[in-house]
Amino acid sequence: MILNTIEFLLMNNPMRRLFQSTLEIPRLRKLVNPGKINKTLEIGCGSGYGSQLIMKHFSPRKIIATDLDSKMISIAQGKYSNKNIDFQVASTTKLPFKDNTFDAVFDFGVLHHIPEWKKAVKEITRTLKPKGLIIMEDFSIETFESPLGKLLRIILDHPYDVMYKQKELSNYIKAAGNIVVEEKTLRYFGVLKYFVVVARKK
Repeated sequence: MILNTIEFLLMNNPMRRLFQSTLEIPRLRKLVNPGKINKTLEIGCGSGYGSQLIMKHFSPRKIIATDLDSKMISIAQGKYSNKNIDFQVASTTKLPFKDNTFDAVFDFGVLHHIPEWKKAVKEITRTLKPKGLIIMEDFSIETFESPLGKLLRIILDHPYDVMYKQKELSNYIKAAGNIVVEEKTLRYFGVLKYFVVVARKK
């Protein structure tokens, strides 16, 4: 799913980057100790800023960063060109990678955009090596049932009719062949609900 104009602006501004670098990633890093990561995948990389944070805080040897939107990939390639990061256009529901390729897969608020999220979870699991990690920070339909969430539904274009509940997603991650080792519900400014799930492929 490609972002509309409002979502693009929300995800690509200095305040969003500041919030991600000073709160989200440090909090996630405290929850996850993945050890040495050789090759990792980031789905829905957008303009590429999240890839820089993965490199800084998790130190993989190589990042493959994908997005469905070719314009976003062009922006990422222009702003964050790096020999250790390969930006590619790709759909998470049909990843162009072999089985057992990655040591970790990162999702920073992408999966809730995908109507066929079950296919995406299966593809993520398929491309993970055994014992590889899914490191996910995302929203669920519960996010958009709060007063603020209902307001956001007016301006944000999401597949609400097929969006998962948080528990539904974590159960499906398990059913796809992973063990959930961490699940935590959090809130932005004490208001907007989001969650972190860390799972390890069997």
